[in-house]
Amino acid sequence: MSSLQEIKLPPRLYAIAKAILKFGAATAAEIARLIGKREQDIMRDLAELERRNLIKVSRRTYFKIELSELGRKYLINLLPEEAVLKELASRGSLSFSALKDLGLSENEIEAAIGILKTLGAIKVSRGHIYLVENAGQKTADYIQKVREELQKYSTSVILAEVPDSSREVRRRGLISVREHREVIAEASELLMSHSDRLVEGEIVTVITPEIIKLESWDSIEFKPFDLSVELPRASIVRKHFFTDVLNYMRELMLSLGFEEVKGPHVELELWNFDALFVSQHHPARRSTDVYFVDREVGKVTGIESVLEAVGRFHREFRGYIWDPNIALRLVLRTHCTSVSVRTLWERGPGEYRVFTIDRVFRPDTPDPTHLMEFHQLDGIIVGKKVSFKDLLQFFREFARGMGLGEVRFKPAYFPFTEPSVEGYVKHPKLGWIEVLPGGMFRKQVLEPLGLRGYNVAAWGIGVDRIAMILLDVNDIRDLYTDDIREIEKTAIPRVALGAGSLS
Repeated sequence: MSSLQEIKLPPRLYAIAKAILKFGAATAAEIARLIGKREQDIMRDLAELERRNLIKVSRRTYFKIELSELGRKYLINLLPEEAVLKELASRGSLSFSALKDLGLSENEIEAAIGILKTLGAIKVSRGHIYLVENAGQKTADYIQKVREELQKYSTSVILAEVPDSSREVRRRGLISVREHREVIAEASELLMSHSDRLVEGEIVTVITPEIIKLESWDSIEFKPFDLSVELPRASIVRKHFFTDVLNYMRELMLSLGFEEVKGPHVELELWNFDALFVSQHHPARRSTDVYFVDREVGKVTGIESVLEAVGRFHREFRGYIWDPNIALRLVLRTHCTSVSVRTLWERGPGEYRVFTIDRVFRPDTPDPTHLMEFHQLDGIIVGKKVSFKDLLQFFREFARGMGLGEVRFKPAYFPFTEPSVEGYVKHPKLGWIEVLPGGMFRKQVLEPLGLRGYNVAAWGIGVDRIAMILLDVNDIRDLYTDDIREIEKTAIPRVALGAGSLS
């Protein structure tokens, strides 16, 4: 066999090629394990082998889904809503204090009430819960669906994508979803047909003074350098497409008569949770859902009165021992509603409407629909005559201005608003999706801030989800790409607000 017929590869490339030939196709993790290297250390080697047409590289994403600790508990025992319904069926009504006798935690009680209210199965009046007639089938269907989903994941399941049917149990934290990505290398026809011609040898890619000093340097094999390859040229710089969407939303809000306000990213729990009437035991305040600033406590100067008023309302209406020290802990804000609450406290009574568009932070595992930081458009309309109708009309106007089309509404539950609503718009591929959540702030939110006798319509819109719809992006991570090629080729949509556009 002549040297012209040989395929000469450096030792590591040679070992990788042999490993791939052995299996025919293997994951990067399997190859790395076989040759005693880390997976990340061989990625450039795989790219080099692919460039030489010796292998084909593909990528696969899959999800490992299994029950969380809470999901395993409910698979065996009653769901919180089942426990409440069972007790209501035998007693007819229940007081809030009696709910604690069911063996449920405060978080479970809040979850059960919220779900049953959304399903229209119960009504709440003067501290008591009552069953609603003719709501049994809808509730039974919901519980059966949840139980079927829990049973489906009683053992770990690996799927190419997370089913839509699992959205509810995932939202409730009853299942754990972990995304995994694999790089798969497959032997090409060239490699298989020339497997007997593979030769291990050193190929020099960098000429050093030491090599030149060698007497036999001219016999060393160097990797060819192609001077004919043109360097890529960066095109004319333009704004990032996601920045364009954010700027257009800002212009739309200003055109609707709103004033923009700002707030800090590092926030007191007081403004992020307590002033919103979210109890200090609520699951949304766990370390799995919030970034805490370790060993740091906020200053109480200037907020003593609102701190005292908020604590009084928690003790009176929530019925637990409220701790002011918890309210003074610092967190990365989990929503921009903290900015709205700060504005209400600072401006007090009056007629005004404000908004903010900014980043929020939650410790989610990055996947096509979740990131650890994302954007919200939060806002409020304040006035004595502001009503729920004003909120619905705002959502319609906002959707029209963003080119989202028709909006459909359904009742919702949030700890700090009543009534509450979720607005849905139709995605061409995904169907009706929820993008416009909001409601009327409860008196327990407004009165500690000094707004007795005033009404406030409030909302917190997920900006990233709307941007994904407008830009036809299927992975939220692509909204934040720094790849110039992606930025250049992503089309900026034209949306209707009179003659307005994103261009």
